Amino acid sequence: MRRGKRVVISGYYGFHNLGDEAVLAATVQELRRRIPDIEITVLSARPAETARAHGVRALSRRDPAALVRELARCDLFLSGGGSLFQDATSWRSPWYYLALLAAARTLGRRTMVYAQGIEPPRRACVRGALAFVLDRVDAIAVRDRTSQALLAEWGIRRPRTVLSADPSLLLSPEWSEAARAERVRWGEGTWCGMAMRPWAGGDGLLTAALAGARLAGERFGVRWVLLPMHPSDLAPCDALGRRLGSLATVVRAPLRPGEMLALIGSLDLLVGMRLHALLFAISQGVPVVPIAYDPKVEALTRDLGGPAPIGMRASPSEVSDAIARAIADRPALRAALCAAVPALRQRAALAPDLAAQLLGVAIP
Repeated sequence: MRRGKRVVISGYYGFHNLGDEAVLAATVQELRRRIPDIEITVLSARPAETARAHGVRALSRRDPAALVRELARCDLFLSGGGSLFQDATSWRSPWYYLALLAAARTLGRRTMVYAQGIEPPRRACVRGALAFVLDRVDAIAVRDRTSQALLAEWGIRRPRTVLSADPSLLLSPEWSEAARAERVRWGEGTWCGMAMRPWAGGDGLLTAALAGARLAGERFGVRWVLLPMHPSDLAPCDALGRRLGSLATVVRAPLRPGEMLALIGSLDLLVGMRLHALLFAISQGVPVVPIAYDPKVEALTRDLGGPAPIGMRASPSEVSDAIARAIADRPALRAALCAAVPALRQRAALAPDLAAQLLGVAIP
């Protein structure tokens, strides 16, 4: 009996981050669409949760012996998506992910960097290791043009490389009973969303966001939904919610990525730091006001050809003006997004196409 192709996926999974879980859900969905009998194993911080949520086999990402055994039996190792090789949040993180790629290569497995965003490391030693390892994988799919340009700048030319897009763009909204109940709880009216995250020195930005939200409420009659994409986001969401009072509500229901996607799609506007909150909105034509806490947000806005995002040190008047402009220009912004998204989805499909080809599956 012929066994299915075996794939191991590594990323920031099992940490209750809705963005990363959306990436994984879309990756699993698209691989199974192309290879129905595929066997998928995911390296996770919470293997039981990951296996249950995504219908996959899952292993602890902290068990070196089990990881090596799994790599030795797989046909393809996928590293991604997300921004796994950056050293801004942790100097250890890029070494972990690069070590997995190097181990898979040493074991003779096919390897692919899957729909990743590449950011310039702060440390020269990380950059050198990154260029060395990436130039020896079988294929690379990057999610934005900024990442593509960096690979060229670093002289990475051996692997087959495609310009893809974030896998979450291929997810569909999930109007489950929980999602519908949450939407009904808001009530009628014009609702805008805000997806903030904790950040060092973020009090000034929260004050600016508060001023913008209040002004929009006064001028346009909008109300605000505060959207935590990770449990750590509840603190800034609660802080804004308390100060906005009746103008705001906080989403507290534990939601799956598709459910949050559905809720964000019902908004009139999204102001966001979280990349995947912005992507959820963009994928459904909801205008966005991005806040560039990280280079990946700037890379997204460059890919869309939109205006520069708000900076982390923006004043209350700058935030208020950006929100007011976006609310006033909603029809034009929505039309522009609806025109741009099909091409982004076509790009997003290139990553699973390439993975399937590495497994010997012909893609029409």
